[in-house]
Amino acid sequence: MIIHSIRAKNVLKYEQLDLLDLPKQGIIAISGFNESGKSTIGETICFALFGRTFSVAEDDLDKIIRWGESGCSVTIQFSNNKADEPGDELYALTRMLDCDGNHSAKLYKVYNEDNPIARGIERVEEALFDLTSIEFEEFIESFYLAQREITTPHPHSYALKTMAGIATMEHCDNSIHNDIQGDIEAAEELLNRANQIEEEIEDIDLENGHLDSLSSQHDEALSAKSQADEAQANYQSTLEEYNDTAPNLSRYLSKKSRASFWRFIYFMLAAGTLALWWLMTKMPDAAIHQQVSEFISSNMPQISAQHFPYLLYVGAGATFLFFVFWAAKISHKGNIDRLSQSGIELAEKMRKLDTQRNLTINEERSLQINLVARSQVGGKQLSNVTEPDLSFFSQQQQQQAEQISQLSAAIAVERERVNRAAELQEKIDALQGQIDDKESRNQLRELASELLTGATRHLSKRFNHIIREHVGKTLPLFTENRYEHLQIDEDLTVRVFSNEKHDFMDLDEISSGTQRQIMLAVRLALSQEMVSRKVQTQQFLILDEPFAFFDKERTERSLSVLPELSDDLPQIWIIAQSFPETINFEHSIYCERDVTTKTSE
Repeated sequence: MIIHSIRAKNVLKYEQLDLLDLPKQGIIAISGFNESGKSTIGETICFALFGRTFSVAEDDLDKIIRWGESGCSVTIQFSNNKADEPGDELYALTRMLDCDGNHSAKLYKVYNEDNPIARGIERVEEALFDLTSIEFEEFIESFYLAQREITTPHPHSYALKTMAGIATMEHCDNSIHNDIQGDIEAAEELLNRANQIEEEIEDIDLENGHLDSLSSQHDEALSAKSQADEAQANYQSTLEEYNDTAPNLSRYLSKKSRASFWRFIYFMLAAGTLALWWLMTKMPDAAIHQQVSEFISSNMPQISAQHFPYLLYVGAGATFLFFVFWAAKISHKGNIDRLSQSGIELAEKMRKLDTQRNLTINEERSLQINLVARSQVGGKQLSNVTEPDLSFFSQQQQQQAEQISQLSAAIAVERERVNRAAELQEKIDALQGQIDDKESRNQLRELASELLTGATRHLSKRFNHIIREHVGKTLPLFTENRYEHLQIDEDLTVRVFSNEKHDFMDLDEISSGTQRQIMLAVRLALSQEMVSRKVQTQQFLILDEPFAFFDKERTERSLSVLPELSDDLPQIWIIAQSFPETINFEHSIYCERDVTTKTSE
């Protein structure tokens, strides 16, 4: 960037500042006493380009407006060509500011003002950077030496890092470290949350296997209730069967009794008639035969000897009936035995219940059970006998139902506690997964940071080597070949090689004037490297009081060599109170304290 003209109104000291037809090459010398407005010209250029200056803070821009005025404006024309490019395409940047904080800017080509390249503060800033590749910080560190003591450049300045090619890598490295720190803090927060959840799990106080134990007890209770229900059903069924068979059993007992009676009658009848038949027909010579005959004749005269053969038929008939009633008795006995089984079963169940309840069976209870076993208890008496058993079943059912209900409730509560603990554990596992993921990412980031650090160190050394080469070309010109080589550390600490001593010397070992010549050479080397690395077009320099502590000889020597430094730095603005009369400049501007209007053509 080469400045061709400046027009300013009410900027700092000047009511009107017009610097026109400025030379594109050579030294533009600005001289005058203190507070005459010399530095204002450099700050006006800075304000025109970037909307701020080195000496005025960005939030105090109203101080740029001349005292007592409501606003200020400035227009600067410049070209942006490489050294080997023919012709100049002129650009203009107009900036206005008022006391109310209204700030506007416009960037355009000089011969096409109606079609600006950009309008507005931010868009003009972006467009100017696209055009010149220069930002404010870089401009201050490389092309603008403000009115201050020349010192070693700050090794951590953004401009220097940009020139060295490490700004982007340091930005990436800082971002990586910010990400690392962010993930460390996030991991700590996640760990705290996991610890809090762990405390919640501890507060739940789960007992291992308790839910399984409750489930087992519940299953056992269900099984016991099922068995008890089945036992009650069997008891009830046996009791109902006992009640149903009691009338039939009584009837069959009566039939059996009658059958036994008639069986006996017909047995006696069959035996008597058959015996009488045998005696009367088969034993005529027996003494008893005569006696029986006489007895029959005396008592039953209607029966004669001719009737005796019929006794066989009577005996046979009586025998037949004997067997009929014998069979009937056997049949009734079978029915009685079958119907009596319900009583036996009921009696057996009653004995088991008494044993289950650990009851001592007294004589009365034993008698009742025996009567039941013989099916000799019925009606109200049976109800009284079985009532304790039925009450036991009812009470047992109620207790088992309550136990099952309590176990079900306990299982529901414990299952909820287990599920809650499982949910909390899942959260802990998820948090731990996030922590592991962040730690894994941080390991990769640390590796990336190490690689970036190594690359940054390599580029820094390479940059220092380049700066030493630039200084090696300019330093002999400033020091009359007494000093040629510099040693520049990574932190930009400078040591100089003395041809006289044949060794490197710290700066405090040489005179202050020589120190400032060396530092000026370093600054100019940085400017050259900035042009070479980033700007890549011809560039102006502003040096505000660079020779403030130089003696006359060093000043003359420095002024004589500055135009010869580089084709990339053709336009050099130098501000000083006075210059040696022996030096001729391409353009001279003299400032006076009481003059607020400055015109130079």
